[in-house]
Amino acid sequence: MELISELFSNPIMQSMVLGPIMGVVFAALFAGLTQSPTSQAPITVVQTREVYVTRVVERRGQRSNSEEGGGILVAAGFALLFVLWKYAIYVNEIHQFIGFALLTVLSFSATAIVLSYLKGQFTSEEWWVYLVSPLLFLAGCLYLLNIAHSTFDPEITKLALQNNLWQFYTKSLTEFGRNFMFAHVGGVIILCLVILFSFMALLHYLALMNQRSAGAMSGLWFFITRATMLFSGKAWLVAAAILIVLAYIGIEPNAGASWLTKN
Repeated sequence: MELISELFSNPIMQSMVLGPIMGVVFAALFAGLTQSPTSQAPITVVQTREVYVTRVVERRGQRSNSEEGGGILVAAGFALLFVLWKYAIYVNEIHQFIGFALLTVLSFSATAIVLSYLKGQFTSEEWWVYLVSPLLFLAGCLYLLNIAHSTFDPEITKLALQNNLWQFYTKSLTEFGRNFMFAHVGGVIILCLVILFSFMALLHYLALMNQRSAGAMSGLWFFITRATMLFSGKAWLVAAAILIVLAYIGIEPNAGASWLTKN
């Protein structure tokens, strides 16, 4: 029992095993309870969207105010340095959390796609494009997360633990080290956005696909479709592609950090 307890409390065990298991279970509950589409159900993505989704466009006026920009910039700069310092201290925990979330999302998405396919939900080639594309982005994020973890020097963590915020940034780090931290943290933040965008797009099209059939989850599928309408269409694909390139530039030391140091 003690060995089992240690395994389940181990962060690596949680990321590599528990995350995918949770994703499979959740996907089975979501997609597994949906029946196969009837012969009268819409076939393509466009037809399904037109039948099941009512678009509501809300335009909100943008308000502008001129407050003390200088104070805001100083506060933002201090907050940024604080984030860089804390990231250097908790880098392993942050990477483990991202890995856990990413593996959970990947296993959920793959399982839901397989179950939807087995139930005959893929009624046109469009569904494959809209569902496999974000899955490929998620796989790319797993590759980038591995680069982020393997290229982060543990000595930076030691320096962050031994110095306060200001000393860490101004004295402990070299010029390349400062540029590396800016580029690296920026790349990881963008990486998290790609994971979020890809998962939302997957959820949208899985929900759109599965609501064509009657079942216990029909109401939930409709709610998810409406809630994730922002990721309908091809615009998110272009945005995610641009973001994943920017994430790679930030995370790869020979790209972003080197370029910032030379310039």
